[in-house]
Amino acid sequence: MHAVSPIDGRYSSLTSDLSRIFSEYALIRYRLIVEVKYLGFLLNNLKISSNEAINKLRSLEEEVSNLSEEGGREVKRYEAKTSHDVESAVRYLKARLGELGLTGLQPYVHLGLTSEDVTNLSLSLMLTDFKRLLKNELNELMNVLMKISYDERRTVIVGRTHGQPAAPTTLGKEFAVHLYRLLRCYSNISAAILPGKISGSVGTYSALVELFGEDVDEALERFISSLGLRPWIANKQILPHDDVSRFLFELSLTCMVLVDLARDLWLYTMLGYLRWGGPQRVGSSTIPHKVNPIEVENAEGNLELASTLFTFLANRLLVSRLQRDLSDSTLKRNYGTAAAHMIIGIKNVANYLRGLYVDREGIRADVEAHPEVVSETVQVRLRKRGIDAIDRLRSIRSSGADYLKELREVITSLGLRPEDFIPRTVEECIGLSEKIVNRVNDEVVRVTNEFFRGAV
Repeated sequence: MHAVSPIDGRYSSLTSDLSRIFSEYALIRYRLIVEVKYLGFLLNNLKISSNEAINKLRSLEEEVSNLSEEGGREVKRYEAKTSHDVESAVRYLKARLGELGLTGLQPYVHLGLTSEDVTNLSLSLMLTDFKRLLKNELNELMNVLMKISYDERRTVIVGRTHGQPAAPTTLGKEFAVHLYRLLRCYSNISAAILPGKISGSVGTYSALVELFGEDVDEALERFISSLGLRPWIANKQILPHDDVSRFLFELSLTCMVLVDLARDLWLYTMLGYLRWGGPQRVGSSTIPHKVNPIEVENAEGNLELASTLFTFLANRLLVSRLQRDLSDSTLKRNYGTAAAHMIIGIKNVANYLRGLYVDREGIRADVEAHPEVVSETVQVRLRKRGIDAIDRLRSIRSSGADYLKELREVITSLGLRPEDFIPRTVEECIGLSEKIVNRVNDEVVRVTNEFFRGAV
């Protein structure tokens, strides 16, 4: 009731899974994980750790990976004193080492690092975890969309270009178009590997050379790779945002692909092809019969907002003054805001699809009311016989049964039999619609199985 943002208020049930990835607590946890892993890596390279110390460090790594709420609050208490978020994590770890009887290791915590070395790795780990969650959400949405696409692969609808009746298509094929676009987004997101760097206060490795020697860059690249990240070799104090921006641009693109789907669902609902078939709900405070497509309208707004935020972050964070300024720090804390609006949108689209009712009788009536949709097939069949009558066909302005009557008259006036050129059924005019559906569905199964097996 008192949340400032709808993410943590009205839509909290849709975004609760994101708190373990993007919250303040989560960022503290990621930083502590990086610090402990780096400490173990450093001690191993300096060859100054005992078996007992190694075992206790492993225990500490497990502890911070499952950081308690009280542990997070303790770090924040240190921050209240220091006004520095990374330094507070360092002090917390030193205190825990003391409690574990490892006071001799306290000087090595954060040794050679600048705060940004820890933060950039933490944020990339954060986005990597979001990638896993997002893949699951997209996979669920694609499965729902794939089923509808297959079920409606032969359901002929009036295709519309510029909003006007054009040539026939099938509802399943139109869903397959959106499904294939989502699949391409899914593939690109799955293949993305977030970057990371450890190179010191101005990116020269100067302090780190003291610890690891001249091959420090290669040693630290191995460490970064062990985190599942891609090393970035040449840096300022901060990690250049290029690869993160590519990932955010892909997320923005995915949001707009979903906006296109939401708008088509809205329009097909407006045309009467689709309607909500889920639990009864109130659509208006005054109009009794209304049942609004609220999920797709909600999704459209949230996805557009997410896309705008992702695009802004992707563009703005490519720029940093000289070796370091802090304008990026507060902006990166909004990754979760954009991600939350994206997840709200995805879940709402999926929910609408799950409750969807396809009015096949209404769709068929609309097709029969627009016999002009066969005109493309007719003119092609005529031209195939060397007869260019497209201007004569354009002159027909009637609709319904009168259109077919005039069409027959035009063909007869050419000395031809109308039945040789006018399709007997509209199904003759849907081309490869069913094949497209089958190909896209097969591709979805292949690609998602491949990525879930860990091929990329």
